[in-house]
Amino acid sequence: MQRPGKPLTSLRRMPNDVAVGARRPLVGNRLALVGAVLYFLEWVAILGFGAGTAPTDPGTSAKDIVAEYSQHSTAIALAAGWYSLVLPGRILFVAAVRDALRRSEARTLLADFALGAMTLSVALEISAFMVAAGAGHAATHGADQSTIVGLDAVGNWLDLALWAPVGLSVLGLSVAMLWSRAFWAWLCWLGVAAGLLACVHGVIAGAAFDNASVYGVADSASTAGVIGAWIWILVTAVVLFRARVQEPVGAD
Repeated sequence: MQRPGKPLTSLRRMPNDVAVGARRPLVGNRLALVGAVLYFLEWVAILGFGAGTAPTDPGTSAKDIVAEYSQHSTAIALAAGWYSLVLPGRILFVAAVRDALRRSEARTLLADFALGAMTLSVALEISAFMVAAGAGHAATHGADQSTIVGLDAVGNWLDLALWAPVGLSVLGLSVAMLWSRAFWAWLCWLGVAAGLLACVHGVIAGAAFDNASVYGVADSASTAGVIGAWIWILVTAVVLFRARVQEPVGAD
């Protein structure tokens, strides 16, 4: 208890307090890099499975949609299974950054939110590819054109729905990193910018799907956001990998 006459400023500094301008000591881990590598293994399917474009791009005719799924049904199914294996790497990455913040005695409320948002985005993205795989199966087993086109539309909208949660996750985690003062400021602001761009795409892409000019603007925003997010993920993962792995001072 506080002794009489003892000034309040003599109270022990709370764990979340850091002197103005000082860098908080960062407690790292290896799992952020593991999660990043697992996530980037999606490129094995993107470049190597020959799954075509599924769900299809805006403006694709009904005839071409059916042809796309009919010609690539096996590859689409294989890619969907692969994505279900590797995309959870994004969840592991966010969980690892959250753990690093907690072990570094930084506030983690926004990181908790980011973990939930990223989990939602991964579930939506895997669902989009599974619906596409279902469309491929239907296309090779006698389904009519309207069914394939309908399934393709469902897959597309599930894919569009993932952008806002991804953006919120990257944005929230980047702000948590910035508040912690344990990461480079430029890295945190890069994540903030990437997250905001992804959020913009998530809000307008669905409404602009049939408007080529407006959708092009949304797609450009998402491309810039994705590139920024990739850099942010890789650099953050390497920073945590290189930081000392240890319990915070005073831990039991």
